[in-house]
Amino acid sequence: MLVSFSFGNYKCFREENRLSLVAEQADAGNFYAMNTPFEYQVLKTAVLYGANASGKSKLFDALGFMRSVVCPPRNGKNVPVLDYWKGEYAPFELSTESKAKSSFFEVVFLMDDIQYRYGIELNGNGIIEEWLYRKKERESLILSRKTDEDGTVQTVIVKNYINAKVRTAVVSAGMVTADVPLVTILATFNDALCREILGWFGRLVIVSANDMIVPAEALTDEDKKQEIINFMKAFDFNIEDMSMHEMNPDAIPDKIKSMMKEKPVKGVVYDGVSTTHKLYNELYERVGSKQFMMESDESFGTNRLLRLSWPILRALKYGTVLLIDEMDSGLHPFIVTAIIRLFYQAGNTAQLVMNTQNTSLLSYPIGYEDNGVDKKYLFRKDQVYIVNKNRYGESNVSPITNFQRHIRTSIERMYLDGRLTGVPYVELDNIMDFIRHGSQETQEHIPEEDWDE
Repeated sequence: MLVSFSFGNYKCFREENRLSLVAEQADAGNFYAMNTPFEYQVLKTAVLYGANASGKSKLFDALGFMRSVVCPPRNGKNVPVLDYWKGEYAPFELSTESKAKSSFFEVVFLMDDIQYRYGIELNGNGIIEEWLYRKKERESLILSRKTDEDGTVQTVIVKNYINAKVRTAVVSAGMVTADVPLVTILATFNDALCREILGWFGRLVIVSANDMIVPAEALTDEDKKQEIINFMKAFDFNIEDMSMHEMNPDAIPDKIKSMMKEKPVKGVVYDGVSTTHKLYNELYERVGSKQFMMESDESFGTNRLLRLSWPILRALKYGTVLLIDEMDSGLHPFIVTAIIRLFYQAGNTAQLVMNTQNTSLLSYPIGYEDNGVDKKYLFRKDQVYIVNKNRYGESNVSPITNFQRHIRTSIERMYLDGRLTGVPYVELDNIMDFIRHGSQETQEHIPEEDWDE
């Protein structure tokens, strides 16, 4: 269960920013928020709004970067690439001061009714500081590391929480390096708690707006595939079946083979997804089936929902955290609202954080409050965040309650009116001058290179 994420000096975010999922309003019915053993509730969903290029996607990138530091991806031989994050590191570039500073990332989360606070400070050369705390009744340190100016690494590993043999082996062997977090090293040596911490990060799923990766691992499993098909059918997509489309490795063009790491190509090779639809005669009697290729024959919305299906189902089934960039891209608002409502109804710790440009979601009614009079909307005001970018290229994220503590009118109307910020400044005069100038020319004068082919 994600409680908060704080970060600073990463991509377009210069100063420290914080996304908090702690509910500001009490939710006795546990519709919008979940109870915790602590004196706060945690929201089930949150949504970010902002102008194009304001930094909404970069916020997701920041959490994804932190995950790659703690849980490095694996190479073709299934070996972790421990310094992978160095190639992805991107501090704020539009200030000479911040470019020379370190970056900061900290996440607070709940696991087995215990609150953990894990953070890391680093720069392009390596990890400078790292800390992990746990809280049941009061917060206590589990581990920390700090690199001194002379390069010496000071480590603290509390034996009450970390396996004693693992602790001794790591410290005596001098395994702490600037490239790898201490929690990752301890997990590699099979410390139980650190493996659980890495497991939480590993279950965290972030879906990019440009991510069009087919869930091959799910579609090749019959049970998971049927869940995906049922999910698609629930949204009125008349697909009877689907499967990964196999191709002959010998048919792969030599140019593509040259880009592959492994030669020769081994095992099964897929080139897309095959979908099955019912085939009817002139009397609308079913006479068979028709195969289509998902990528070329189905709509963009169908492809988009397929690629979101398994991450959504996985989060709902196992109660994990899912972040979706541009959630509404290619999807009808009815589908988007239905998916959001699934997270309210899941009955576990599933959470959805999304960004979108669809303002209608802010005023979408889903019923009435317990008093039967006040309307209940898809999002409460404490679930809505605004991302802004100033004239110096610096982004910041803030809850709308920072702008208007008492919101009595439509959140959507206030946002579109600019009273909550996060809307683009649109200047049409220059464009209209260009259009007026061009309209004075006849179509015959349009240059050939501008013809629509």
